[in-house]
Amino acid sequence: MAPPSTSIGHILFFVALVVVGVSGNIFNLIFTIQQQVKTRTIQTVGLILNIISISNITLVLATFGMVVSVFQNPQIWCIKPYPLAIRTEIYLMMTSSFISFWAIAWLSLFYCIKVVNFSSDCFRALKRNISSVINAALLLSCVFSSLLFFPMFSLDIVDSLETNESMNDNANLTCPMPSFTIQMDAYKYAGAILFLLCPIPLMIMLPTSIRMVVHLCAHTLALKKNQTQVQGSDSYLLVCKITVSLVGVYLSTLCIVALFFIIRLIGEFVTYQILASAFSFYSGMTSVLLTASNRHLKEKLWSLFCCRKAQEQASRSQTVVTGDV
Repeated sequence: MAPPSTSIGHILFFVALVVVGVSGNIFNLIFTIQQQVKTRTIQTVGLILNIISISNITLVLATFGMVVSVFQNPQIWCIKPYPLAIRTEIYLMMTSSFISFWAIAWLSLFYCIKVVNFSSDCFRALKRNISSVINAALLLSCVFSSLLFFPMFSLDIVDSLETNESMNDNANLTCPMPSFTIQMDAYKYAGAILFLLCPIPLMIMLPTSIRMVVHLCAHTLALKKNQTQVQGSDSYLLVCKITVSLVGVYLSTLCIVALFFIIRLIGEFVTYQILASAFSFYSGMTSVLLTASNRHLKEKLWSLFCCRKAQEQASRSQTVVTGDV
């Protein structure tokens, strides 16, 4: 049994991770919904903010629940059948991370189509209807992710357990890899999930972010002599910076999570605190970036620290509204 001081240290560490990952998203969610109720409209950017905030909160809490379950019972992966709680936590982790990643991809696409001028008639038509397209894409992403990860509830271990000496010796107990109890190709399923979590969203995020950077750089250089117009493009420049930063946070999180699972697969010990830290970092950073890019949320944040009057003018000139660009 771990010393009391170690247990208290772990508890404080977990609580800190939850606070970092959840607090900013709760702030964004509350004040975004408050503005939507006040204006009686739900703009696309506001909808994306709501979905990302809810997904991030769920992701952090589900990861925290799983880490606590493993901390309380290190041999939980050897229990047959798997407890419903651990299956639910895995399902919520996968579903919420999928929705959050794809919401960021749709946000990048939305800003790119709105900011960049296209000569193609197809892109012009898309520009006129981009809000409806993104809203539909968000809804489909949520529904699809809920169905895609439903097989997680069938996760279980095989009938036999490998042991070094005795089944009663927990120290020498080796838990086998989990498998699905339903008939399906586990390798193809895992490959499809990995493909949908990384390459495809990245293929949307990177080109749209790069296209915005190129467009805004050219636009700023062309309008250098017109100070008023350059200032007017500051909000779009901030959107571009935020979008690129979100891509960076997404990639950093994927690298940490991938490293965690690689180490686990090769049989080396790695604490689940790494996984919890990665998702807490992702959720916390995305909430900060989204707050910084939104005029309404930024003003609410300043007002909480009694600095609204001092910062209101800078906020108006350097941030964008929750409404669609």
